[in-house]
Amino acid sequence: MSYPGNITAPTEEWTIGRALARAACHLEQADIPRPDFEAQYLLGAVLEINRAALFLSLDNRMEAREAQRFSAMVDRRMRGEPLQYIVGQVEFWSRTFHLTPDVLIPRHETEFVLEQTIALVKGRFACPETLQLLDMGVGSGVIADVLAKELGCHVVGVDISPAALAVAAANIRRHRLDSQVALVCSDLFAALSRLRKFDCIVANPPYVAESEKGELADEVVRFEPEQALFGGDDGLDCYRRLIPESLTFLHPGGWLVLEIGASQGPAITAMLQHAGYTDVTIRPDYSGRSRFACGRKE
Repeated sequence: MSYPGNITAPTEEWTIGRALARAACHLEQADIPRPDFEAQYLLGAVLEINRAALFLSLDNRMEAREAQRFSAMVDRRMRGEPLQYIVGQVEFWSRTFHLTPDVLIPRHETEFVLEQTIALVKGRFACPETLQLLDMGVGSGVIADVLAKELGCHVVGVDISPAALAVAAANIRRHRLDSQVALVCSDLFAALSRLRKFDCIVANPPYVAESEKGELADEVVRFEPEQALFGGDDGLDCYRRLIPESLTFLHPGGWLVLEIGASQGPAITAMLQHAGYTDVTIRPDYSGRSRFACGRKE
């Protein structure tokens, strides 16, 4: 596919409006949902302006380099690549985060888990800013970033992927949280001292079952990192290690908080209780699906 033809030819005057129309047409032909919106999203990223400014600039002429970059972005989207990877950033918790294909795209379900986690911590601890928290599987850093910002506490972010940690580090620097967030490369707790204790451990592990692969959107399977998506045959492999191991790294009275799959509530409840956690709770998200799980170390 070549979009939008000889866009950079000197005889052509490509205005923003014309480029948007051509892009939307190509995206629609490629069965991309919301082609008008997506064309606007991509061009706004190229020009570094919001949608309101974009609509006020429809008659403005585009520079050749802008047209070329926009053309390349549309090509990538037509091949199914997610918008967030194409523009290299995502909006989450009303903040902008750097993003690469080395990490999962943050989702609204994780915002729900963060809301519940912040409410839990504020309700159970008198001085949240004095706490030590652990974000297990830090990925792009959104959980560690938001917890540090909202609670004023210190957070250790752990991930097995050096590439993911590089993305998280960029976001921590971007939001000036270097003094509150430390990053560690580790396979779960392997690289942490067993003497290290936390008041709360938060984890969003890979929880999609291999058998559910066919139910995911094609662009998720093709472009998002498998290691961060799939949790074995039933999606519970990571929890089987994480839940019992986490007890060693919690202060008495500390909490383990988990994001879970919609059908995993009963299995996670049993794992938490078997490991010795009390006050085990499963909460549905705003769609009514099990999403948040927590338990307290006695």
